[in-house]
Formats: sequence, structure tokens, C-alpha cells
Amino acid sequence: MGEPTISAQILRHVANCVELTGHSAAGLLDRIAVSRDLLEDPEGLIPLAHFLSFFEDAAALLRNPHFGLHAGRLSGSDSLGPLSFLFLSAPTLRTAFASFTRYLSTMQQAARNQFDDEGGWATFSYGVLDQSLTRRRQDAEYSISAMFSLARQFTGGEIELREVRFEHERVGDYARYRDHFGCDVFFEQDCNAFTMEGRFLDLRGRVLSSSLHPILEDHLRRKAGEALAGSYAHRVKALIAAAPLDAPPCVADTADRLGLSVPTLHRRLRAEGTGWRELLQDHRMVAASRLLRESRRSISAIALAVGYSESASFIRSFARHFGQPPHRFRNGGTGAETNGAAGSRTDGAQSG
Repeated sequence: MGEPTISAQILRHVANCVELTGHSAAGLLDRIAVSRDLLEDPEGLIPLAHFLSFFEDAAALLRNPHFGLHAGRLSGSDSLGPLSFLFLSAPTLRTAFASFTRYLSTMQQAARNQFDDEGGWATFSYGVLDQSLTRRRQDAEYSISAMFSLARQFTGGEIELREVRFEHERVGDYARYRDHFGCDVFFEQDCNAFTMEGRFLDLRGRVLSSSLHPILEDHLRRKAGEALAGSYAHRVKALIAAAPLDAPPCVADTADRLGLSVPTLHRRLRAEGTGWRELLQDHRMVAASRLLRESRRSISAIALAVGYSESASFIRSFARHFGQPPHRFRNGGTGAETNGAAGSRTDGAQSG
């Protein structure tokens, strides 16, 4: 693969935040050879390394070590291109997070992007996967702040965070972080993430009509499919799809079919922003949704058909994946959650 890229539209928001302070972003853009025309191009891409450098250089220019936090606070419906609209048009906050994490790869490569919902708590985590890109603090703080801002807009300010974690060490006054997020903030952690109570996930959106959500999701699904063409993830998905639903290939056999060792296959998939378990789970959930729509099989029979040893684990995984349990999905649900699939957890699933 070439160097990872990010949508120029995301840089546009950051550049605009620089200019809101009264400074010009022109010099910073010249430094990374990006024109204003490219920032306005919906299909424009720039190297992720250049984006990260722009962010760090902007903070230095403004003499503001918390620039990333402030840029995130200003995130709105156009700050992340179609991903912002996708998030804000979701029927529930649960679906908003699931959709966002599902399709971030259409606008940014080489990012760890995950949403977990279990045990009464929900966690969104983010991080740049390429370990050679070390200038990333502003991006990490921006990304966590931006997602918090979008969630607050979505709910009309009703959510509260339990804690925030950052991979990097603290810079500047701790109170700035505490006041910004309204909760305890921890540094030098294993990921960049925030956690909140799961009860907030059922809140309905207050910004955009949920009728827009399936339209945007369909657009991003096609874009994601184009990005996967020829990738290792695409090839792994094809091998999984060719096997019986209740007897998926094991990771060792798949790696062998691709002429790779298991560790190498895992590394290749991580570089493409996914993983073996995520791809296998995605396939199972898509198959389960089809069986629920097109067959009269019981939920327990469908659980067995897609490789679960018992139905309770299947029901939990399905609800996390689509934002509603199987029986509600079968009966129509809200409709918006029935398209697509997220890289979700694999509790209770048989793994290779």
C-alpha cells in the first residue's frame, strides 16, 4: 500500500479554525503543498502525515497547546464531510456511533476506530495506526473532542462523559482538559477514548432528519467497497463468503490460501484498518440480517446457522452491531439500522 491518506475536507475545517483566530492558514498550507481548491474538492486526498504536521504546526503558530481540543469543539455538520451528516442524521446515538466507525475508513486510512457497547457502558476509541507518524497529539485531542461535540449536538447537550483517555502525556494545565470534557481525563493510556453510560445511546437525534441516514450510508458503503477492491481485506472477505456459514475458514487456512503467515495476514489487515475477527463478524451479521428478512427460521436456528453456539450471545452481538435486537429487526425496526455492517465485537462467536 502507499502512504495513508485523509480527506482534504477534514483539513478544511482545521484550516478554517486557524483563520478564526485571525491568523492566515496560507503559509501552513503552502508548507504541505495543499491548495485551497483541493480543500474544497469532495474527492481530494492528502497524505495523513501532512495533515498531522499541519495540525502540530498550527498549534505552534497559534501558541495554543490545546488547539486540537478547540477545533474539535467547533466541529459541526460540515466539519467531517459526509461522515458528519451521517452521524447527525442517525435515528439514535447508538446508530450514529456505529455508522461513523463503520465508514471512517472512507475518509481516513490507517486509523483504529472502534465503538463498544457492553455492560452498561459505551466507549468510542480512536488512534492513528501508523507508528512512524509520531506528531499526532493535536489530531488525537481533536478527534476525541470532535466526536464528543457531535454527540452533544446530536442529543441537544444531554450526554455526559464518565472519563476520557489519551495515549500521549499531558501538556498544559489539567484543568483545561477537565473543564473541556466535564470528567476525569487520563494520559499515557493504551488508547484515545471516551466512555459514557450506555443509557445515552437510545437518545434520538435532534439535528437532521433520520430519513437522510440510509441515503448517506448507501453512498459511503459504495465508496468503502471501491476502497476495498484488490485489498487483503477484500480477498479475505471473498474467502469467508465462499465457506459455509456455520463452518467459516480458520485464520490459518485463510493466510495459507493467500500465501502469507498468520502474523503477516494480521499485520496486512491492521494496515487496512480492519482485522480477521471484524471481517468474520461482519460477514456473520450481514448473513444473519438476510436470514431474518428472507426466511422464517427461528432466531436460535439463525444463530446456529451463522456460527454461534447459543442464541444469547448471538442476540447480544446482533444488537450491538445493528442497534436493535434480531426480533425487532425482523419486525421492521427503525429501518435505518438495517443497512451495512460494522466491525463489531465477537462475543460468543466461534473463531478460527
